[in-house]
Amino acid sequence: MKLNKLPVRTFNHIGMNEVNLDYDPGTYENIDFSENGILNLSGHKDAKVTIDVKENESLSVIMNYEAVGTLNVNTDINIAPRGELKLVQIDASEEGNRLINEVNANVGGEGRLNIIQILPGRGDVYSGATAELTGDRSECNMDVAYLTRKTQITDMNYVANHRGKETVSDIFANGVLKDEGKKNFRATIDFKTGCAGSKGEENEHALLLSEDVINGSIPLILCTEEDVEGAHGCQIGSLSDDVLLYFNQRGIDKAGAEKMISYGNFSRLIREIDDDVLREKTDKLVSEVL
Repeated sequence: MKLNKLPVRTFNHIGMNEVNLDYDPGTYENIDFSENGILNLSGHKDAKVTIDVKENESLSVIMNYEAVGTLNVNTDINIAPRGELKLVQIDASEEGNRLINEVNANVGGEGRLNIIQILPGRGDVYSGATAELTGDRSECNMDVAYLTRKTQITDMNYVANHRGKETVSDIFANGVLKDEGKKNFRATIDFKTGCAGSKGEENEHALLLSEDVINGSIPLILCTEEDVEGAHGCQIGSLSDDVLLYFNQRGIDKAGAEKMISYGNFSRLIREIDDDVLREKTDKLVSEVL
């Protein structure tokens, strides 16, 4: 099973063009979910979720994952003109399990898609999202917080294809790697011919808390249109001496500083969970994992 394929291949020796998993999907369970609410997905299964947002409609959907074995979820989203969707996806899987999470979205004119992924689960995670900004003045924001620990694998791929005029995209990931964790992060903004006046930005902050972690980051901007604005960047490293000194002067040691900063990566997105019980549960999970 091939996942998280880069739109344009890079050097093979980097090993980030795609992921090949030893997994063959079975019969997919089809789920239509086009209302405000929570969709709990657990166990070992293959599921296709369809979310349709009508014209001028605003929806908030939370998808809560608890994998047992392999949980494979494909989500197809269609947002009609001037529709808006806030999609929050939370991985609460235990160690030894695996989540495969793919999102494909089409956004109509003046539509808006907000994808928030909170990934503190203890199992391996393969997560990707592709947004087709087909309508003029459509927008997409992808905001991700992840924690990769022990021998865990976190592999991500996010793509924004600008097709309509004056479209806007933002891709942002904030994460922590510790122990012997391995993480790959791919982000692509593709300005297609005809998307004049469009803007896109992608950025990643990765905090490395061990010398044994493996970090891979590939930010890409592709362009066949002249009148566009694109920006990308990565900030990767450990806590600086200045930061540690700042905490130390306030009675906080290195371990405490690492926990506080790591928790801060998640807290901003946890506040976006529109359910008190699930928000508290996710906050507790993050605290336990840290």
